[in-house]
Amino acid sequence: MRGHLAWCDYLPVAWRALLDHRLRSLLTMLGVIIGVASVLLLISIVQGVKTEVTRQIEQFGANLLFVVPGRIAATQPFNPMSILGLSTLTREDARAVERVPGVKRAVPIMFIAGGARNGNRWAATAIVLATESTWQQIRSTPLAEGRFFTPQEEAERVCVLAHGVKQELFDDAPAVGKRVVVNRVPFRVVGVLQPDESNSIFGNVGWNHLIFLPLAAAQQAMRSEQIHRIVIQAVPGVHPESLIGRVKTSMRQSHLGNEDFSVLTQKDLLQLIYTVLNLLQIALAGISGISLIVGGVGIMNIMLVSVTERTREIGIRKAAGARQRDIFWQFLTEAVILSLTGGVLGILLATVAVEAFRRTTMLKPQMTPGAIALAFGVSVLVGIIFGVAPAIRAARKEPIEALRYE
Repeated sequence: MRGHLAWCDYLPVAWRALLDHRLRSLLTMLGVIIGVASVLLLISIVQGVKTEVTRQIEQFGANLLFVVPGRIAATQPFNPMSILGLSTLTREDARAVERVPGVKRAVPIMFIAGGARNGNRWAATAIVLATESTWQQIRSTPLAEGRFFTPQEEAERVCVLAHGVKQELFDDAPAVGKRVVVNRVPFRVVGVLQPDESNSIFGNVGWNHLIFLPLAAAQQAMRSEQIHRIVIQAVPGVHPESLIGRVKTSMRQSHLGNEDFSVLTQKDLLQLIYTVLNLLQIALAGISGISLIVGGVGIMNIMLVSVTERTREIGIRKAAGARQRDIFWQFLTEAVILSLTGGVLGILLATVAVEAFRRTTMLKPQMTPGAIALAFGVSVLVGIIFGVAPAIRAARKEPIEALRYE
């Protein structure tokens, strides 16, 4: 046996040592496998959500502004007023904004909880939006049945169903002319939208699960004047960001000088959502990363056991001329191989899990090369950090005492 090893010799020697204890090596890698797979899967899920959020918001078009209640910013993404369902916005605000030069139209939106019912059939998780007929001009959606409600019907109890809600309440039977009950108030169906093929990850919050009511009729029926959002469409050729100052000025005049609202572009919305998702991603990845620490401790523990078991081998190698750094690098290489192999298996496991999520759920995780490189690098780092102590212990053993070890 040669005492001194060249760099190319460390890997095969380390592999042989690990293959001599296959089951122990596999169990040692388990923590790293689970940690890498879970972190990579969570990063992929959040990345998929970001892509879907971007697509959903961009479907509106690039020339929009959004007025929301309360003051929010990228540094303070959580809006207490919206969370509590409170709003100081009114239809008069929308009319005032519509008079701002450069604004083509401003459409108020009111959210209504409670879902919808047709006899004994429920669409309990449908999202009910009360708005004006001009909504169809902002996001034009083809209709499968009937029509969208007209300006003359905005005080009448009529509604338009998205395809998913229609299927829940009426199956394949025609829905136009039938009645649905929203919060115990009946509304007559005048139109059904064509199915949205985008297959949103947000399930019932997607475009296929909306119910549109005329705003005036909904406010009268629900006995509420609150408006939760105002969607502003800019005149073609006018950049939405150039309207923010004028819209705020108009809104402050309507609110007696108070700025208890925020005016956001699509970019602002995405930045706020990304801020929340990034915080969630960091928190979840941190929790999942505990498995990597546990895996690293397991590697260090097994390597310390291995050093003890191979004390005589270390003595023989040193007697044959091996230097301390040869022993150090051999044992560190074994630790890195354990961790790196666990990382590769974790990446493969995450790949399988991502594909399973894509096939069986509405989630569409996206595993990026950057995330894979990060997982690969972390697995190497775990092996180095937790393999140094056992390697140092092996390298410092005295040849004479090691040879005497039984």
